[in-house]
Amino acid sequence: MKRVFLFLQGSSCRFFPALGRALAERGYGVCRINASGGDWYFWRDWNAVDYKGAPQDFGSFVGQKIQSDDVTDLVLYNDCRPLHRLAIEAARELGCRIWVFEEGYLRPYWLTLEEEGVNGYSPLFHDRERFHLEVVETDGGEPPYKPTSSALARRVFYDFQWQGWNYLLRFRYPQYRTHRPFPIWAEYATWTLRLARLPWSRQRAARSIEALTRSGERYYVFPMQLDSDSQVTAHSEFTGMEQALEHVIGSFAVNAPRDTQIVVKLHPLDNGWINFRRLTDAIAARWGVSSRVTFIDGGNLDALVDGSLGVVTLNSTVGLSALKRGKPVICLAKAIFDVPGLTFQGDIDRFWGVERGPDNALLQRFLAYLTRRALIVGDFYTAEGVALAVTNAIDRFEAVSVPEAAGSTGQSWVSQSDTRSEKCRSTKPAKRSVS
Repeated sequence: MKRVFLFLQGSSCRFFPALGRALAERGYGVCRINASGGDWYFWRDWNAVDYKGAPQDFGSFVGQKIQSDDVTDLVLYNDCRPLHRLAIEAARELGCRIWVFEEGYLRPYWLTLEEEGVNGYSPLFHDRERFHLEVVETDGGEPPYKPTSSALARRVFYDFQWQGWNYLLRFRYPQYRTHRPFPIWAEYATWTLRLARLPWSRQRAARSIEALTRSGERYYVFPMQLDSDSQVTAHSEFTGMEQALEHVIGSFAVNAPRDTQIVVKLHPLDNGWINFRRLTDAIAARWGVSSRVTFIDGGNLDALVDGSLGVVTLNSTVGLSALKRGKPVICLAKAIFDVPGLTFQGDIDRFWGVERGPDNALLQRFLAYLTRRALIVGDFYTAEGVALAVTNAIDRFEAVSVPEAAGSTGQSWVSQSDTRSEKCRSTKPAKRSVS
């Protein structure tokens, strides 16, 4: 049975088009649904159809496409977007395998690629105890390849392009509604202001971190997440980061040792629509701990974590990075790494006195399990990283069989041979020929 891959929305970058072309060169069927101007801009009309209907009917449209084109594999980025939730439901009913990409659980040289879902929807989240049976790989689970940079400027530029083409082609997709909460003018205005201030913000953050480490002050770190991120909206009990800030700072004020501080770090991709510095200062003042709360925008996060007593997170991958650095971590929302023996399992009010970090042997087994089951080497934004991600994604796709009949669950990830982990960790882009 020939495999046919149906692509939905990707990240705002050139990765999905590159992956689709590479699959076609391998002899697989490839098709695409463009639902917005940004979708069209990055993919164009190649093997694509437009969806111009109402958002609530997207699932049935995807189902019809799956049946008409004999689609075997659905490929998308971020399984929490409203359109994608509808599409996933339709694909499952038809026995179509579902592949979900996201930013890597480990950074910066990994991407997440899982079947069925990621984060709180990941099969790993519901079966995390399996990693106790994993054998730690001899290389420790870390590939030698690292992208040249975080490509933040390119990422922001691509995002502007996506938003701009959504606006320019709104007549072509009249009923499309972005999953993001901000109007396009707000995205442009706030990001322009944020980028203009960024050099100054980074210098200020660097000075704050240097002052903390020099003074010998004892402190905790609370890395903020994007207010509209599905990790917050779908996988936590908080309505947004304002509520999370209130919860964390309030607990810190009442329960943390009086000689400790807490550093609140703004997410690097926050667009500045909400003034979180002002909000953090107001919450700290209300709790009477203004002198003990520091807000930073930028700076070396690894250095900040290294000098800390521990990290409080909702479910950010910073928590996993902190575990790798031996720091105590508490998760306040669903996180695949929130496992007994790795993270603190009690209430946040009792976290402030914790001194023990993760069980290192357990952590190594978990990292081996995670890299084997859920990650590929590469990135979305650098040329070398995209080439690697394409190679490794196709290796992951080819390591599983095609569902034999409609109605199959597609959850073959449990029974896949672990030999595929070596293929999915390739650090060199491979040349491909049509099969």
